[in-house]
Amino acid sequence: MSIQKHHVWEYPTLSTPKAILRFVFTWLVTLAIFVVLFSRIPFHDVVSLLQQTDMRFLCAGLLCSVLAHLFFSSARFQRVVKMTGCRISFGEAVIIRMGCNPIKGILPFKMGEFAILGYMKERHHLSYARGLLALLSGYMFSFTALIFFCSMGGLFYVHPPLQKMLFAAACLLIVLLIAISIRQNFFRPVVLYIHKILRLPENVRKIIESYDPQTGQAIMIHSLAIEGCKLLIILFSFKSLSIDLPVDALLLWGSMTIIAAYLPMTYWGLGMRESAVIVLFAGYAAPGHLLAAGLLMTFVDGLLPVLLGLFFIRPFLNNWLGSMMQK
Repeated sequence: MSIQKHHVWEYPTLSTPKAILRFVFTWLVTLAIFVVLFSRIPFHDVVSLLQQTDMRFLCAGLLCSVLAHLFFSSARFQRVVKMTGCRISFGEAVIIRMGCNPIKGILPFKMGEFAILGYMKERHHLSYARGLLALLSGYMFSFTALIFFCSMGGLFYVHPPLQKMLFAAACLLIVLLIAISIRQNFFRPVVLYIHKILRLPENVRKIIESYDPQTGQAIMIHSLAIEGCKLLIILFSFKSLSIDLPVDALLLWGSMTIIAAYLPMTYWGLGMRESAVIVLFAGYAAPGHLLAAGLLMTFVDGLLPVLLGLFFIRPFLNNWLGSMMQK
């Protein structure tokens, strides 16, 4: 008689010492960043600048945030999940993506994403491996879109021929990767070869074999739309404080700012985003103006999705816990 050992998935909670340590560490990092920033930039100057915000541009940024997080992100998640063999409606995709935002706003290091894995496992019987692959695929497509925007900006921003050639090569490489990803006869053999070399899990091979180029194309388009909206948020945040920003600088430094905000070091990218803005856009405004612009970006692109998610967290938890209760 054999005894089978079942793997038990442990959800991250704030009741364990490690989770508490992560929570404290994340806020300590955030506070340390702002202590350094406000030791060099007077706090009252930043508040005064924020009070002068042009609400027209701020509202335009808010609209871009709603489009990115409520519509494009949900549509992409629906298609990413479809690649793993699971089908959900757009409405449920909205509930999952938005309902998870408040949880991600509480747990450090983007650990709130694990709630999506639990939801998909209980409600749609999607294995944790496939669920994790779906989440990582979303970040991978976003990173590809950002590298494309960054390369386009760098191509026009820099002047030395060698640097232009490097950015042009990066841009062409991304275009080539996108072209390959939407052509099944090219994509499948290449990825299967990588799968064989790296000895990836069997679940990955099955997903590769069932890869649909049209789905991959839709995911890439939505990723470009998501990151494009985030770049517009940066532009409108600058405009709301009367800071002019060239398109090439927006594409180059804005993409790097978004990548910095994606790093799972602080809540909502708070501190990371502001630091990146001050360093990368140093030639376009005074540090106080840049810090104020960074704070506006964090509110629009970081805090607003968490607040909007409060309207979706109840159906998210009801669906998740309801599926668990049925078992």
